[in-house]
Amino acid sequence: MTWVWKRSLGLARALALVGFTGLLILALMTSLDVLLRWLFKAPLQGVNDVSSVVMAVVIAACIPANLAMKQNIRVEVFGAIGGRMVHNILEVLSSSLTLVFILMIAWQFVPFAASLKAGGDRTWVLGWPVWPWWSVAAVMMWLAAFVQAMVLVIDLIALFHRTDDPLPHDDTTSAA
Repeated sequence: MTWVWKRSLGLARALALVGFTGLLILALMTSLDVLLRWLFKAPLQGVNDVSSVVMAVVIAACIPANLAMKQNIRVEVFGAIGGRMVHNILEVLSSSLTLVFILMIAWQFVPFAASLKAGGDRTWVLGWPVWPWWSVAAVMMWLAAFVQAMVLVIDLIALFHRTDDPLPHDDTTSAA
C-alpha cells in the first residue's frame, strides 16, 4: 500500500510540475504576444489556439497532486470540536464525496474527447486537432480519481487506526 501511494504521489507531483511549466510557457507566450502587438503591431499567430488546448491539460495535470496533498478548501470546525473520531469520520465523508465528484468529471471527459474527435474539431488559426489534448486531460482526471481513491483508503485506515503513528499521506506536508 505504501509503495503504491508513494509512486502515485510522485507521479502526481511530476504531473503538477508539468502543469506549472505549461502554465509558465503560456504566460510567457501571452506576454510576448502583448509585447509584440504593442511594439511592432505584429502579434504571435496562434497564441489563443495554443492557450485553448493546453489549458485543459495544464489544469488537469495539477488536480492529482492537489488531491493527494489534500490542498482543497476545507472547513474543519466540526472535526476540531468533535475530537479525533469525528474528525476522521468527516475526513472519510469528504474523501468519499470528492471521489464521487472526480469520478463523475473523469467519466464525462471520455465522451467529450470522443465527441471532439468525431466532430473533427480543430483550432482556428493553427488547425490543430483538439481531441488529443482533451484525451490527455481525461487520462489525468482518471489518475486523479485513482489518487483520490488512495486518499479515501488512507482515511479509512486512519478511522480505525488506534495509535499516533503517521499514516502514508501525513508525510506529504513535510516532504513538500
